[in-house]
Amino acid sequence: MSGKSVGDGVLRSKVKFSVIPETQQSPYKELFPAFDGKGLVRAEPGGFVYHQNFADNCHKIYNMKVRSDDVWIRTFPRSGTTWTSELTWLIMNDCNFEEAARVGQPIRSPNLDANYINHWDKFAAEGSFDTMDIITIDEIEKMPSPRVLKCHLPFDLLPPNLLDTAKVIYVARNPKDAIVSLFYFHKLVNLCTFTGDLETFVDYFLDNKVLWTPYFGTVLDAWGKRSHPNLLILFYEDMKKDIRAQIKRISTFLNKPVTPEQIEKLVDHVRFDKFSKNESVNYTKEIKAGVGKDDPNNTFVRKGQTGGWKNHFSPEVNRKIDEWIAKNLEGTGLKFVTELNDQ
Repeated sequence: MSGKSVGDGVLRSKVKFSVIPETQQSPYKELFPAFDGKGLVRAEPGGFVYHQNFADNCHKIYNMKVRSDDVWIRTFPRSGTTWTSELTWLIMNDCNFEEAARVGQPIRSPNLDANYINHWDKFAAEGSFDTMDIITIDEIEKMPSPRVLKCHLPFDLLPPNLLDTAKVIYVARNPKDAIVSLFYFHKLVNLCTFTGDLETFVDYFLDNKVLWTPYFGTVLDAWGKRSHPNLLILFYEDMKKDIRAQIKRISTFLNKPVTPEQIEKLVDHVRFDKFSKNESVNYTKEIKAGVGKDDPNNTFVRKGQTGGWKNHFSPEVNRKIDEWIAKNLEGTGLKFVTELNDQ
């Protein structure tokens, strides 16, 4: 389904953005009130779904100057982005834990598309906008090297020379847990509030009418390029199962050796009970400033478990998702682990 073209952002590629009409209509606009009835837009080709604010500004990211010592982390949201960014930044910066504690991750390892999820200033409490860790693309362009950047965008919305110039780490998480985590993200973050139930959210997700969908668009996009020497693909479930082995893979890929002692410090640093309380990574300032709900039962770094979907999906919903996964993975050679015994 397509609608009118939107966005002043001009890409050198042939990507065009159109409003998704259903997202401007009831019941969608009541279920997603943060979008003010203006809905979401879809990029073609590729079908990537995002806020209209991104359509107006996408050229800033597409036209970024990629540096040879950059590291770009790409994920579908809620798939280990913050976790991997923290490990990567520390490995690239000689395990400088003091600096990591002093400077919030949104500043030292910024998310390129986060600025365009909505208009942040609309949601910030009066006088609090300037206290948040928000960094513009212009400021990112001026960051000292080496930069560790992250985003949730497909390759065709990123600088075309990215993969041939910089190192890229793609992290994939099984879609069942990613859906559940994204649902809770929409409950937490006022920028994209969803007021409905999980079953309704799943329907919109599978129909590609939720921010950052289609899920398989970015995942299979990266999977198809897995033999490129500048691309490392990690799986969230492998990180849960053996984080030390994945730290070594990241270190080797980046040509940044880490000692056994540093590996143990990294493992301890991202231990879930510690990481979830780390104000450098958990967006505490932003939530307190009004862009999220201060809910102790639903935090930015939430559960971090594999298989949590079993506590959320009815048999009917699970069957629907299984069919969707099977259809999209057919012939790709990609398989997901959806349950872990030891984690």
